[in-house]
Amino acid sequence: MGDRFSLLWLRIKELPWARIALGTLLGLAVVVAVPPLRRAAAAGTSRVVLTVLSPFAPSISGFDELPQASKVVAADGSVVGRLGNEDRQPVRLHDLPPHVAHAVLAAEDANFYDHGGVDLTAVGRAVWNDIRHGKVQGGSTITQQLAKLNYTGSNRTVFRKLRELLYAAKLEQRYSKEQLLERYLNQVYFGDGNYGVAAASAHFFGVAPQQLNPAQAATLAGMIHAPAYLDPYKRPEQVLTRRNGVVDNMARHGWLDSATAATTEAAPLTAIPPQPDPNAGPATWFVQYAGREAAGLETLSGSEVSRSKVIYTGGYTIETTLDPKALDEAVTAVRQTLGQPGDPTTGVASVVPDDGAIRVLFGGLDTHRQFDVSSQGRRQPGSSFKPYVYLAALEAGIDPRSLLDSGSPKTVHCGGEAWTVHNYEGEGGGPMSIDDAIVHSVNTVFQQLMAQVGPGAVQHTAERLGIAADEVTPARCAMALGGLPQGVSPLEQAAAFAAFAAKGTYAQPYAIVRIKDRHGRIVYEHQTKTTPALPAAEAGVLNAALQRVVADGTGTAANLGRPMAGKTGTTENHADAWFIGYVPQLSTAVWVGNPDSLVPMTDVHGIAVAGGTFPAQVFARYMRPALAGVDPQPLFTASPDELSLHRLDAPPPPPPTSSTSSSSSTSSSTTAPPANAPPPLDQAATPPDRSHDQVYSQPATQYQRPPPPTTTAPGATTTTQLKKQQAASQTTLAG
Repeated sequence: MGDRFSLLWLRIKELPWARIALGTLLGLAVVVAVPPLRRAAAAGTSRVVLTVLSPFAPSISGFDELPQASKVVAADGSVVGRLGNEDRQPVRLHDLPPHVAHAVLAAEDANFYDHGGVDLTAVGRAVWNDIRHGKVQGGSTITQQLAKLNYTGSNRTVFRKLRELLYAAKLEQRYSKEQLLERYLNQVYFGDGNYGVAAASAHFFGVAPQQLNPAQAATLAGMIHAPAYLDPYKRPEQVLTRRNGVVDNMARHGWLDSATAATTEAAPLTAIPPQPDPNAGPATWFVQYAGREAAGLETLSGSEVSRSKVIYTGGYTIETTLDPKALDEAVTAVRQTLGQPGDPTTGVASVVPDDGAIRVLFGGLDTHRQFDVSSQGRRQPGSSFKPYVYLAALEAGIDPRSLLDSGSPKTVHCGGEAWTVHNYEGEGGGPMSIDDAIVHSVNTVFQQLMAQVGPGAVQHTAERLGIAADEVTPARCAMALGGLPQGVSPLEQAAAFAAFAAKGTYAQPYAIVRIKDRHGRIVYEHQTKTTPALPAAEAGVLNAALQRVVADGTGTAANLGRPMAGKTGTTENHADAWFIGYVPQLSTAVWVGNPDSLVPMTDVHGIAVAGGTFPAQVFARYMRPALAGVDPQPLFTASPDELSLHRLDAPPPPPPTSSTSSSSSTSSSTTAPPANAPPPLDQAATPPDRSHDQVYSQPATQYQRPPPPTTTAPGATTTTQLKKQQAASQTTLAG
């Protein structure tokens, strides 16, 4: 046995390995150099790879189910909209002109009929481009794209790519090339909410897919590569360049003759203007929000991008929190108040306290507008941001009964720089309590309060109440009057104020209760997410103050005749106007303005628009019927005496008596103002009765005081931020 092995080894060693290696290299060079041989070798190799992988491929059940729009169902069970094209009919490959399929192949997978599901030539080219340019290149075939669309999602990971190959192997084994290409044409995304060639051809060109000419077919095919970027309405030049590249590839593969290719490349882009959706209605904004929320649900498989596609084609039933009757009342209220041509836009958002269920999202009477001001529109909140300053002051131990000078204009130092503020329409003058200042929306009092607590503390409070960090960063003094870097949306304001009604518990707003697949199986069910954002007593003290806003302050037009609270807000030049109000069962934000730009609303129906005018009127006209049949409940309130607070206008307590202290030194120490006290007032205030003060505490499971902010501290503001503060102080007023 040993002798035989030795003999075999000698014979192997005697082989002409140099000539074998040279011949192998020459053979590989010929294969690489000659395209037909290269394609044949790559196709053969890919088929071998997929044949080997096929036994390990997972199930592809459900692939025969054609793409189907998902329906959105309101809380009462009624269907209020669909995500996807409701009337889309699947096209048959043999009914399409050849140039439609050829354009898609030229754009996405020219070797589709040659490879076995994986194009090793394209993969090698993509890897080479990755190495040379450092950019991630696509090497996926149409079969792999179908696997990604239907099973794996689009996360760029090695594991996902391996699963994609396994699914592609199974698809190639079970379905013909024609079946796979037909499915791809009916499912792929072309942009602007259009899935499938039937929806895309109707949307962009106003024709059936059977009527597409070569230029139109190449345009659509080219958009598949980057549908969000290659938008014919926003980037027509880039779309034309991409289209002509597809045409060149069609000619290269013999799918267009040279004359037709030249004519096609010279043709103009004939995309028709976007057409209004005939099915658009008042629930449009809510339906769109539900689609965005579904795409963000990590419990559904795939990336957010792939989920957004599947939601539009998977035939899901999305059960939601929408109250259609309340929505109708909101629309009626807006039409009655600001429904004339040329009137500003009104956005409305309603959230259930302590739960977060969104009952109403309404982005305006123009339901064909794609941008939703109720959930996506972020505008300056004006004085409706003052409650966050008020809460930061309570957290700092400041008694809201403290008297501050309300004269206007006033200059104070905040963040290390002088800051000048004017009152809205001349309100104020003389000593005024913080409580009265929030009721009558007096800017100079809150200017001084911001200087006391610091913008970092206000930022921290707003973030705990759901105002996104990027919207209040960097923290700056102008926040006291609503001067935010990014602004806030009506939905964010409604959810934040809902926490006041819920004794300080913030509930993350949501629209989706559960999602069922086309077979009725539950694939997602919502779990309420709440956070103890404030001690209950602090929320109660604020509620008591905001009740007065509606009873005898700037928001009397919003009074519902039942226990409620709220706050107005108006920015400079009347460009944005707000009213946010709440009862224990519902919190609602109303915004009025121009969604596209800052347009002064100084003469709308003969008046200047402020938070206490049209926004408060819309609120009342909507909430009264929306709450019909809902029993009035008292709003939770509390007294400042339930907290351990100090008054800014009170003299400091006397120092401990000492035998070495002289009467003169004692007298001096008892009358000297504290280091952080505001400027002396013209009228001294009587020190409050502190006999009933007590330190407020909550069980740790309900509320734990968060750590102090570490973002921007008073006195540590950068020069750039100070310049922004000074500019904002001159451009943002609140009402």
